[in-house]
Amino acid sequence: MLIDSHIHIGQFWNCYYSPELVSKLLHNVGVIAYAVSSTTICSHNYQKVITELEKLIMLDGERVFPIMWITPDSLKGNIAWFLESNIPWRCLKIHPYLHPNDWKPDGEQIQEVIDIARELSLPLLIHTGNESYCCASRFEELYQQHPDIRFILAHGRPNNEAICLAKQYDNVFVDSAFMPIHEMKMFIDNDISHKLLWGTDMCIPQYFYPDVDLKTYYQSKLNKFRSICNEEEFKNVTYRNSMKVFQIQN
Repeated sequence: MLIDSHIHIGQFWNCYYSPELVSKLLHNVGVIAYAVSSTTICSHNYQKVITELEKLIMLDGERVFPIMWITPDSLKGNIAWFLESNIPWRCLKIHPYLHPNDWKPDGEQIQEVIDIARELSLPLLIHTGNESYCCASRFEELYQQHPDIRFILAHGRPNNEAICLAKQYDNVFVDSAFMPIHEMKMFIDNDISHKLLWGTDMCIPQYFYPDVDLKTYYQSKLNKFRSICNEEEFKNVTYRNSMKVFQIQN
């Protein structure tokens, strides 16, 4: 089985990744379920975000785990677009890199997101980067104060911080979107394969590598990862951990 925990549809700069394109790609590489958010959220076109996810659900049904990407703007009275939709949300997301002055660990906005996650019993995915305002450790007090919330550190940056946090906190997981194989291997070497979720950021790699064939790119990374771990570790990363985080029963 293969579950991808970090997928995108929608507008990304001058590229558009349609529900049909994403669905076809994931079918072709053997993904049985995937967590997905729409980059169209960055244009604040909330209705289009909902429409894109609805189309994807029409194509792939329960294989789709919709992620509610929450921006500071959407909290200002517009969150109802998402909460009152018919989308069966499976995760929340914030992106501190895009909004460095808004997502403060002790701020009211992030506390509101935490409250939504708790009310809906959903995990919270946080984009992490090497910058101080979005590094994995910046939000450590949240992991400490809210042990009932499952946190996913997207990209696991910086790698050493993400590994330490995943080892220390039972409620902290990391996804492998845009994570090099040698950094994924660090989770294996630290005996925490049970904390890493397979994620690829599809179809965003094509923006950075325009000539790449996405199916080949996907399968190549999967095969490289398989070569640096044993079967149990491979199963943990590629589907077991996602089943736990997204609370999949079967």
